Amino acid sequence: MGVAVFLIAFFFLAKGTAGFLMAEVQKRVDLSVYFKENVTEDEVLQVKEDLSQFTEEIQSIDYISKEMANALFQEDHKSDALWLEALEEVEGNPFPASLNIRSDNPAHYAKISNFLEAGDFSDLIGRISYSQEKNQRAIERLFDLNTAMKIGGIAFIFIVGILIVLITSNIIKLTIVARKEELNTMRLVGASNWFVKGPFIAQSILYGAFAVVVVNLLFLGGLYLFNTNIQAWLLRFDLLKYFQVNFLSILLFQFVFVILLGTLSSLVAVRKYSKV
Repeated sequence: MGVAVFLIAFFFLAKGTAGFLMAEVQKRVDLSVYFKENVTEDEVLQVKEDLSQFTEEIQSIDYISKEMANALFQEDHKSDALWLEALEEVEGNPFPASLNIRSDNPAHYAKISNFLEAGDFSDLIGRISYSQEKNQRAIERLFDLNTAMKIGGIAFIFIVGILIVLITSNIIKLTIVARKEELNTMRLVGASNWFVKGPFIAQSILYGAFAVVVVNLLFLGGLYLFNTNIQAWLLRFDLLKYFQVNFLSILLFQFVFVILLGTLSSLVAVRKYSKV
């Protein structure tokens, strides 16, 4: 029962983590437009103005000037002397002005890219850092991975559930064998099948409820102790907060699951001994 409860909690956390990571990766997929050397700031801002018509597709547009790009590069490589020395060897500012475009739906980038390439100002653009095929393939892989995790998790819990039913029913059978004469006597004096089965079902459900309480306490304790370390690996995703926010849903699902497992295990175990 403890294993089943643990797997349910783990499945919920894995589902939440996968959803968060997918959203974060989608946020980091963007479109950058790099302009040619002789393009003025006014021309770049005009392109930005023309892109404002995509109110539904574009979430934000950031203008990065040549000076800002240079400063950002030096800040990112301030601990790497080789890159800084190479930059000093270059005459002037080698970085082009650019527009960084973000959308809440990566599928919109193809439309924006086509507009930029076919527009009147296409001769101002040196390069667009967007590959529809590459980004689309990456996004599809993310969705495929998320779907595979959901299907695999459900299948794994189902298989473990069957194993738990078999193991628990065999344990109950040992108890029944030890009380076989008592059960036979109960049937001889007129006890109904449910009167015989009831105590075993109740016992299994109580074991399941105890497992729910213990496992969730261990989960909360473990997440409280290691949440900071976990966040470093999961792009600052707060597993502890996610577990707390969804605690009632997880708890309800766990209780329903152990009740079903306990009832089924007991019925499988006592079906042979409920009749005399």
